[in-house]
Amino acid sequence: MASNGSGDRPRSITSTVVMACIISACSPHAIPPAQAGCESCDEAGRFVRLQSLPESGKANITPPFSHPFRLTSEEWKPLLESIQVRQRGQGPLSFLAANKPAQQALTPQEIQYLCEMLPRVFAQAQPSDLVVFGLTNARTPEITDVTTGAWYVKGTTLYLILGNYREGVTMPSIRELVWRNPLHVIAAPLYDFVPGPYQALSSSHDSLLGFLNPEPLQLALTYQPITAGPSAVDDRHPAGMQGPTSHEMSLEDKLRRLKQLHTEGLITDDEFAEKKRSLLNGL
Repeated sequence: MASNGSGDRPRSITSTVVMACIISACSPHAIPPAQAGCESCDEAGRFVRLQSLPESGKANITPPFSHPFRLTSEEWKPLLESIQVRQRGQGPLSFLAANKPAQQALTPQEIQYLCEMLPRVFAQAQPSDLVVFGLTNARTPEITDVTTGAWYVKGTTLYLILGNYREGVTMPSIRELVWRNPLHVIAAPLYDFVPGPYQALSSSHDSLLGFLNPEPLQLALTYQPITAGPSAVDDRHPAGMQGPTSHEMSLEDKLRRLKQLHTEGLITDDEFAEKKRSLLNGL
């Protein structure tokens, strides 16, 4: 069973999904086994490692990545702290998810760990290597939240791919699968990146990982101005504010969509009134 977020109900992984996991792990497109990037970067419930790019990806870009890549722990910290996510809406009112508050993607403990380990592993990375990672947090005695993904650099852009984010795992076999292949997506994500200054959403069309299905979350960060501190943030995006994304809807669009759902009988009168009131209160 798997679920996202501490407040969500566990989602069952059907036999079809489990079979897809097995097929993906055995596929010729599967990511090759990870290699340790440093002797102390693997711990019981978390790791940072090197992982070679699959042959299908190497054929697309020459050279693929700007590795080795060197930032200090102090420079990594503002990058990691700047990454935000927002929980996706579900059902017919999913378009209202933009009203949910953004939250920092990584905990202070995760940021501290990655600040220590990423500089070591990136210093050893080659142009065809991904820097993959895995993090765990115990939600309950039975459920462990698993976050896995990868980093790579091209020119002045740092890319973050989240194969899984806060995915609640109860089956040891699923945990073992994503630990071997951190970019294997257990289920469609229930969170989206919220791009901040010098950040942009990326997609499979921009990456080497378009064969993954469901598509993982991907974020591109222009790292130099972010590591330079708040004074370097562009005037169009003051510190602490986020630029618009292609997924945002205007208030008028939301109200029209809400009315359409009500007209089509997809939401009740009470739901319509409540959501309309919530939208108008945001003015």
